[in-house]
Amino acid sequence: MSRRAAPLPPELGAAFTYDAARARGLTPGRLRHRGLVIPTRGLRLTDETRALRERAAAYPLLFPTGRVAFSHATAAQLLDLPAPRDERLHVTLPRSVFVRRRGVVMHHGLDSREIRRTGDLPVTSVLTTWLDLAPKLPVDDLVILGDAIVQRAPELLPGFAKLVDDSAGRGGISAAREAARLIRPGVLSPQETLWRLRFRQAGFPAPELNADVHDHHGFLLGMGDFVWREQRVVAEYDGDYHFTVDQRRLDQTRRRAMRAADWAVLELNGADNRNPEPAMRALARALRLPGS
Repeated sequence: MSRRAAPLPPELGAAFTYDAARARGLTPGRLRHRGLVIPTRGLRLTDETRALRERAAAYPLLFPTGRVAFSHATAAQLLDLPAPRDERLHVTLPRSVFVRRRGVVMHHGLDSREIRRTGDLPVTSVLTTWLDLAPKLPVDDLVILGDAIVQRAPELLPGFAKLVDDSAGRGGISAAREAARLIRPGVLSPQETLWRLRFRQAGFPAPELNADVHDHHGFLLGMGDFVWREQRVVAEYDGDYHFTVDQRRLDQTRRRAMRAADWAVLELNGADNRNPEPAMRALARALRLPGS
């Protein structure tokens, strides 16, 4: 029968360093007990913490205070931005600090980056995070990320161009420069960004984004994801939420009213992502584009 582990001093908390525990009299054997998680050398957790924010909160204990910030994919996740997930923790340190830790990807250049806080955690700012991810993301993904940023904070839109201009020679700067020209406010989801980029690539006129739609008497009929007002055409992307019973009923009522007021309404969904050409041809015909 295994012996019950001695209680831990409460002042250690849920995450603590090996050195802090030894300083409080805990033995090496106690610090190897299976009731503790060892995510990396020198760090202990009282339970298996899987949530990113909880794991991230433990790691600054290993670094000099004020000398680390979460960055890249980790910053994007902590800031709730639409970027590819990475289970590893990405941290940025000053150029003079060199540390190796299992499960942690180290970056350098902390002093040249803009740092903010989310809760108690230091993270790179949204614009800095966007540029840090540029070497790893295709242009479309950078535009998705940028659209999400300006949806929350439209005043940041001019900052993308300035950041690119101030960062000549950095990795990924060509993709960042192209993406910065394509970022727009008013986009509410990554799928809306992807379809907006498809419309642009196909040479369609630029639609209004998430704009009000009215009948001939000025009565508000609802909001359309993509609105071509001159042609009286609306396109809407239906994510999973739109297929719930209540939302589907609301969508049908709203779109029926638009069609009764002489608006053409085209619906897009996940199946169209796998084969967008039929939807694009239907939209081109509705817009009465040459050759459609």
